[in-house]
Amino acid sequence: MVADLDSGVAPATAATAEPAPAAIVDAGPENGSDAGAGVRRPKALGVMFWLAVGYLVVLVLAAIFAEVLPIKDPADTFSGTAKNGPSAEFWFGNDGAGRDIFSRVIYGAQVSLIIASVGATLALLIGGMIGMAAGYYRSRVDTIITTFTDATLVIPPLILALSLILFLDSEAARRVFILIVVFVLLSIAPIARVVRASTLVWSEREFVLAAKTMGARNGRIMFREVLPNVAPALISYSLIVMANLIVVEGAVAFLGLSVPPPTPTWGDMINKGRTDLEAAAHISLVPAAVMFLTVLALNFVGDKLQERYEPRESVL
Repeated sequence: MVADLDSGVAPATAATAEPAPAAIVDAGPENGSDAGAGVRRPKALGVMFWLAVGYLVVLVLAAIFAEVLPIKDPADTFSGTAKNGPSAEFWFGNDGAGRDIFSRVIYGAQVSLIIASVGATLALLIGGMIGMAAGYYRSRVDTIITTFTDATLVIPPLILALSLILFLDSEAARRVFILIVVFVLLSIAPIARVVRASTLVWSEREFVLAAKTMGARNGRIMFREVLPNVAPALISYSLIVMANLIVVEGAVAFLGLSVPPPTPTWGDMINKGRTDLEAAAHISLVPAAVMFLTVLALNFVGDKLQERYEPRESVL
């Protein structure tokens, strides 16, 4: 009987004990490198991306806290320093009136960043809503919106901006508000086209079609299903729009139609120094270089973010 018990228990124990190690052995490769081999990881942002982000952060913080920073007043003139080059006291040199270019560049960033950021944000909201409606509803709604945006894009942005500013600029004190309105009108059409194209793709995904089949409302589908997937591309493109608005604002300021003096702007500083390019080129080159670096950083960050989200969309 002992032999029978031993012979009956031993196989049962072996039968229950052997699968556990086998399951562990089989689970290892599936959860290990073999399972992750087919997963595409997002591209690394790189050192240049973080340098661009660091530059933008420093510029934004300097513009926000310009009033408390230990820098000179941008309107103060220093005798005997007119057109002087960079020095230990004046890092970027002095302009034709003896004012500190470094402080004027920082205060000039306030105008450019405020107009570009507010304009891009409002255009993001308005253009995003219009683009989502066109891409989701399609049919007659898409035809009307597409016709409007295409007609807006035919007009050169700078000519349209100058025309609207000259027509609306009844008081110089309201130029900031007018510039923001003009730049919003210039940015709605490009943003709407990008959002429309992305919405056309995402509205055909299985989870969107499933939500429609279950009877979900169009508003819920647009904001709960489509918008979270469109947002990454939209945010990255908004940075490129901000860069374009800074360029347009600089061109408008160069023509003397931006914020009136004594508030410094990058475009106005470039314009004031173009008569002294031979004797004191730094007066125009310094603000031009800062504007160039800002636009370059915004474009670079926007492109990198767009590249990072492309693989995530492609594997869905």
